[in-house]
Amino acid sequence: MQLSTILVNSSAKFRKDILAMPVADLLNGALQHMTLHKGVAGDETVGAIGSGAEVRPYKTEKGATDTGRIIARTLTTYLGDVLEEFDPYILFTTVYGEQFSDKTERKEADIVRDLCLAMAKSVSKKLGSALFNAVRNANGTTTASLFNGFGTIAAAEISAGNIAVAKGNYMTTAAITANNVGDVLKSIYDNASEELQDASNLKLFIPKAVKNLYDDWFLAHFGAVSYNAAYGRKYLHGTDDKCEIVALPGLKNSPYIYLSTKDNMLVGCDQLDASGKEKVLVRVPDNPKVVQFFMCFFWGVQFQMIEKEYLMVAAPASVSPSVTITGDQLIDNLAATAGSNVRTYSTSDGSAVTAEVVTEGADWLSVAVAAGNKVTFTRTAYAHAESGDNPRVATVRISAGGAHIDVVVKQAMANA
Repeated sequence: MQLSTILVNSSAKFRKDILAMPVADLLNGALQHMTLHKGVAGDETVGAIGSGAEVRPYKTEKGATDTGRIIARTLTTYLGDVLEEFDPYILFTTVYGEQFSDKTERKEADIVRDLCLAMAKSVSKKLGSALFNAVRNANGTTTASLFNGFGTIAAAEISAGNIAVAKGNYMTTAAITANNVGDVLKSIYDNASEELQDASNLKLFIPKAVKNLYDDWFLAHFGAVSYNAAYGRKYLHGTDDKCEIVALPGLKNSPYIYLSTKDNMLVGCDQLDASGKEKVLVRVPDNPKVVQFFMCFFWGVQFQMIEKEYLMVAAPASVSPSVTITGDQLIDNLAATAGSNVRTYSTSDGSAVTAEVVTEGADWLSVAVAAGNKVTFTRTAYAHAESGDNPRVATVRISAGGAHIDVVVKQAMANA
């Protein structure tokens, strides 16, 4: 039996395993510090019920108070998909190093599961990297454009004045260095509300680079004391081991550090498949030499609450998100012929931008930045091809001062 036929016929058996892989893999990483909401396909109202009710000295008259309140927020998940075409024989010999014909039918089933799970695991890594910095762009081509990450949500709330110094849920700090990292991180905890300091499952979410600095700092300051039994500190000093330090790859170059609880950091998906839209398909496309892997599912994040009792957002000066970038985020209807297009981007502080193509394999597109933040998008000709996408799409990231926007570029295929 052809390997491609086995893949197509058998993939349905592993549908649940494959769909669960991105979440299951993240549960061993970032999601162990967050709260997973399953069965969310679209919007779900989250938040909390609060009350300022309290006992008072007894009075005959009623004198009732009304302090109850419901604070609602919306956890939005977006439907995303993965579409990959691969040569099963090449992948098989790469992974197993033997001829397919030497394998038993049982091993054939393992091949299906291993190949599909490997792709789903790659999805997991990309989701983990985008948890904080993703920016929703329906025309995007990468995981970072599927949903709005925690950082994007925080930035919007800061702009709206809902996260602010005056509200007790925002602060700025000095630039983090090897000499002051311990003091800066402790200041974030110290400036948080007492309710947040006393909360269960309290987490300080920081970039891995900051965690490395902190481990060295802690060793230098507390290396000789009895309670520093091992290199690498799990809890923030001076918190009675109540505040766990969580260093995540998705926080690389993040403009913010977050102090919050596991319950407050929400991740939504539709693993219960209430929508009926989450699926995995493996099929033979128009090119008989390859097999097509298709998976789609819902994903999104949200803070359950942003009040000071639940969240503190800190912006270190060295990466303070003071820059905003404006300009076209969609360049489409490009001709199939080779050519270039120029777009100008502006920054709120007048700083220069950089540009890079972030879509893997999009070697048909190149970018260059000139004076005045003029970005030139140069494309090669796109001849007619039966197996090519029409249009072909690539994403370019425009960055400045720790901020970025994604630009989607689409080029039409030449007519046959």
